[in-house]
Amino acid sequence: MTIEFSHISKRFGDVEALQDVSLTIPDGEFVTLIGPSGCGKTTMLRIAAGLEVPSGGNVSVNGDTPSNACRQHQIGVAFQRPALLASRSALSNVQMTLEITGPEGALSPDDLLTDFGLGDFHHHYPHQLSGGMQQRVNIAAALVHNPPILLLDEPFGALDELTRESMGEWLGDVLNRSSKTVIFVTHSVEEATILSDRVVVLSARPGRIAETIDIALPRPRSRAFRTDENFLREVARVRSSLYRAVEMSN
Repeated sequence: MTIEFSHISKRFGDVEALQDVSLTIPDGEFVTLIGPSGCGKTTMLRIAAGLEVPSGGNVSVNGDTPSNACRQHQIGVAFQRPALLASRSALSNVQMTLEITGPEGALSPDDLLTDFGLGDFHHHYPHQLSGGMQQRVNIAAALVHNPPILLLDEPFGALDELTRESMGEWLGDVLNRSSKTVIFVTHSVEEATILSDRVVVLSARPGRIAETIDIALPRPRSRAFRTDENFLREVARVRSSLYRAVEMSN
């Protein structure tokens, strides 16, 4: 599924969040949006999900509107705060997605949670799960109907560093086996580098694309890879681009 932003702008009252953003994300690519706070990363993701309407320009999902893509259950979305119902178990929270989308073409909720390392926690409630476990359930709920597109807005932002690294490795492994088109939002340069095929650096508000960086690293990329000199070199490239984007806006 190809996602195409064409000259997108977005205003919230007097605030211009995005300005003339054009970006094409081809089928199966993992793209991360990174930039200073308030640069429009989440707004771009919400526009791609059909949750916001651009003030100008156009966004298409395989030639159709994001709203139609959502109605056809082609998009899965997970945000930083897990959207889990406290009254439902981990398994029931994942099954709830299929109550909306229907079971056709879906993955098995039981198998998915087991694959996510939660085989012994199917019947635990959210308050009985750690933050990392809750986020795995949250992502499982976004994935269970097997959408070709996955939109992730800082899903690990509330976790401690070690858990965040572990979750990033886990997510990379899961997505390497599923060939989905992914837009991922993060503030972490290291996380963007280790997960992405391409990193898109946005300037400070109003958000504009300052630079796109292809990440030329082999997969799989485990946590141990974080000390590799090639990884550190790519991190330095992304960080330098981010610094330039911030300075350009000042």
